[in-house]
Amino acid sequence: MAFVIQPVARDVFDSFWTPALKRKIRKFVHSADAASRELQHQTWAVDEGVKACLLPVSLAGRTDAAWCYAFVMNGEFAVVRHESYCVYSFVGISPGLADKLDGVKRLIAEALRVGGEFLDGKSGDDGLFAVPDAQFMRP
Repeated sequence: MAFVIQPVARDVFDSFWTPALKRKIRKFVHSADAASRELQHQTWAVDEGVKACLLPVSLAGRTDAAWCYAFVMNGEFAVVRHESYCVYSFVGISPGLADKLDGVKRLIAEALRVGGEFLDGKSGDDGLFAVPDAQFMRP
């Protein structure tokens, strides 16, 4: 399968954003499930075949407006931050994904290619928010 952009569905979200994941990721991001009404208006990239998702998040302890995303797969996570056009850095990665970094980069790049910066599947008429080829800074 491949990543598709869709509205966040609470039941699907809960299957990814488990209590165990919340404990692991909370030092990196603000809770993504704080208000259900916020989730119902948000879109994300989901690949049900590999059981992975990518969603926008806010970094804990940061007030800047950089785009940040949580990639979640099999109860593990990677948090990435937008640095410049098509360039991203890793803010944090759980031990279960650290040894799979090349595959994680490929999946995140695919989700961003499909979804654009807003993960809405639209890149604007001028392609301003498109991410045709995401690159990652060395961790």
